[in-house]
Amino acid sequence: MNRNRCPRCGWPLAELPETAARPVTHRLDYVRCVCGSWLARLDGEVVGATRSAP
Repeated sequence: MNRNRCPRCGWPLAELPETAARPVTHRLDYVRCVCGSWLARLDGEVVGATRSAP
């Protein structure tokens, strides 16, 4: 899995708007992808998603 892209649609995380991030701690945050999936990032790398790849 590419940890810098959404596992569902492949969108690059660097291209998501800043307002898409919901910080939880300095290491963990949640990001809403353009496809609607919530992504969990740990130290900037995707470690989980709410929807699996099609």
